[in-house]
Amino acid sequence: MGVSTKAIIIEDVLDEVFSYLPEVSFDGGNFPIVFDSGDEVALNGFLANREKSDTYPLLWMLYPQIEDHLKTRVIVDNLSFILAVTTNNSMENRERIKTTFKEILMPVFYNIRLALQRANVVTVKGGALSFKIIKHPNYSSTEARDSTGAVAIWDALKITVSLEIIEGCIKPIKI
Repeated sequence: MGVSTKAIIIEDVLDEVFSYLPEVSFDGGNFPIVFDSGDEVALNGFLANREKSDTYPLLWMLYPQIEDHLKTRVIVDNLSFILAVTTNNSMENRERIKTTFKEILMPVFYNIRLALQRANVVTVKGGALSFKIIKHPNYSSTEARDSTGAVAIWDALKITVSLEIIEGCIKPIKI
């Protein structure tokens, strides 16, 4: 008996869904959303091995997560993502809200919502109003920054959503 290839791998599905997100203009250029996943150790390794221009804006799916695999679908409750861009620590929060959050993070969050809601293989549990966000202005891990000197300072959103992903091919998504 061979190995089944019908398992739904949510990272693969989300990678394809997020590939439809439009590029983001900031720091004088246009950049695609970079999607990846892992725990904090994997995130720090990812950041250490990439150039800033190939890293942001970053959409990072956080582990661990609990996946309920049924016959033709997977349910993931309270799936968390970090959406981040680099910043500097000299800006005050009022300036961050007017610039980084208003011009970059919130529009990208809106596009993430649209992509998930319009993907034919994804259902957002609870509908369009079921995305929870936590704003993290001037976020960094002080302990990690002190020990490595390489951890970036971010303006970030933590996004939490519950999803159901069904088996099937993803149709093109218009955002």
